[in-house]
Order: sequence, then structure tokens, then C-alpha cells
Amino acid sequence: MTHTISRRGALGGALGLGTLVLGRPHVARAAVKPPINIGYFVETKPTNIVKAQGLLEKATGQTVTWTEYGSGAEINAAIVAGGADIGFGSGSSPVAAAISQGLPVWLVGLVDNIGPAEELTVRSSAHIHSVADLKGRKVATPFGSTSHFRLLGLLKQNGLTQKDVTVIDLRGDAIVAAWSRGDIDGAYIWAPAKSKLLADGGSVFKTWDKLDAVGYVIADTIVARAGFAEQQPLAVTALLKVYGQALDFYRTQPDEAAKVVAKAAGVSPDVAAADLKEYDFISLADQLKPDWLGSQGKPGKFAEVLHHTAEFLVEQKSIKSAGPLATYQKAIHTEFLRQALA
Repeated sequence: MTHTISRRGALGGALGLGTLVLGRPHVARAAVKPPINIGYFVETKPTNIVKAQGLLEKATGQTVTWTEYGSGAEINAAIVAGGADIGFGSGSSPVAAAISQGLPVWLVGLVDNIGPAEELTVRSSAHIHSVADLKGRKVATPFGSTSHFRLLGLLKQNGLTQKDVTVIDLRGDAIVAAWSRGDIDGAYIWAPAKSKLLADGGSVFKTWDKLDAVGYVIADTIVARAGFAEQQPLAVTALLKVYGQALDFYRTQPDEAAKVVAKAAGVSPDVAAADLKEYDFISLADQLKPDWLGSQGKPGKFAEVLHHTAEFLVEQKSIKSAGPLATYQKAIHTEFLRQALA
């Protein structure tokens, strides 16, 4: 079952199960279980293979309601309101904000290290060749997203503020529409919106490498509402397991996987294939290593990324306060990953 808030609806099975053979997690079924409510984004990633193929529904035997959101901040609000049990692809900055504010959010897995996949795109005809050229321009991004976090970091690192650059809060589809009308000069956004801007007179203004080097690292995560994870741990484990299998499918059959992702995102297979290559997708096993989430009793470095992100959000007055490093370490729950790999 799919609900759409801002983008396209469900994708029917474009790839036969004979191509992608999935093991089924051992999930104990009660007579009746409530639906699993997942907040997601339409993106050119293997996450959309899970939805397109109905893999979680097959693995659990439960109804899965998919609701599309425009940013991780919207997923945070849905989790608090009880409308979302899982945020599938929530960015690290909204997750850091959620943990800082004491929201009932557990980080249970990672999707990717975003790297160059989210980037500033500028209108080629606007002749923006340096960060200083952004003065007086209009740049759109979804507020509360990882792209917003990076854009604010870019301005800070170059001595600019939002008095110098008009930063507009728009979701991906609205960014594409505003671009086509000529209302904005640039946007910090992810694919497929980014790809559409590039195809419509845009060019990449490279920022990600310098921002990563000074601590503005961004990643996409998998989060669960704490109460849901406690009540339905097998469903959380099943999601991680089928996502890992979808990721393996992409790695072993990239062309076929790109076709599925392309249809879900509304782009060509060539565009989807190019977009997929920009992400550093992290395997389930690698997520348990010290560079990422770590293992039980040995928190990984990703908690430090969340902590740094939260401190920056406080500085930008996006949130009131950040907790100590231990707050972010305690919000990371790797038990589901371990079970998915067992």
C-alpha cells in the first residue's frame, strides 16, 4: 500500500523474482499484526528495489504502507505522530536533530555515504563560478535535510550568511518546477531532482569534497521508532535483511537493478546507473565495523559524525541543544544488523 505526499506513487514489479532470489527471514507471525508504516524517498538507490519488488511484504507476510516524504525532518514528525514506524533513507542531519531533541528514534542501519551524490547545481546561464557569485542569488533546498546541512556549511566556510544568499525551502519536485520557471539560480539536492536540473541547463558546482574534509560528512540511514522496534524486532531485522539482498542484487547485476530503480525514480536507466555510481553504499557487514556503527559495546565513528552534526545545527539555531557523544552512541542499535547477518 502506498501513500504519496510529494512525489510519484508505487512501482509495480519490474523485475521477476527469478532474477532476484531472496531468502526469507524467519519471522514469527501472530494471527494479526498491524501494518508496517515506512517513510521513504523516491531516489535512485537500491532502497527503491525493496519497495518495487514488495520484498518486505514477502519476507514478513505483513501489509506494508509506504508513504513518500520530502525530507528527513518530515519523517521525524511522522515518527513522533505515530504515522511512520521506519524512516528508510533518512539523512544523518535530521537523525542527529531527532536524537538531540529526545525523539523516540533508534538508528538501526545505514544506506550510504552520500559523497558527491548530493551537490550544488547551478544554472549555467547564471555564470556562478565561485561561492562569492552566490551573493544575491536564490538557492533552494529541502530544509532539515542533509542537503540543507551542507548548504549551510558551504556558506559558513566561505563567510556568507542567509542575508547574502536567499535560501528557499523546497522539496525535490518543487525544486524542479521552480527551476523550469526560472525562479531559482541553484539548488542543493539529490537525484533524481539533481539529474533533471542538470539535463535542463544546470551544471555541478563541486563542494562535497571540501565540505567532507572539514567535517560536513553526510550519510543516509535507516531509523525505527523505538516503540515499534521493541514490539516488532523481527520486522526491523527483516527490512535490513531484504535491503542487504537488494544491495547485493545491484552489485552483482547493476544494469538490471538500474532498470528497476529508473522506473521507480522516473528517469532513464542510463541516468539511474550514473546516479547509483555516485553513492558509497555500505554493506550490512561493513556497517558493524569501527569506521561506521561499530559493534555491541564498541561504538563506531558514525556517532561522532552525528555529534558534530548536532553541534553545527545548534550553532545555526536549527535545534536548541546537542547532547554529549554518549547520547548519539546510545541511539545506535546494532542488534538488528547482527540478527540480519546471522
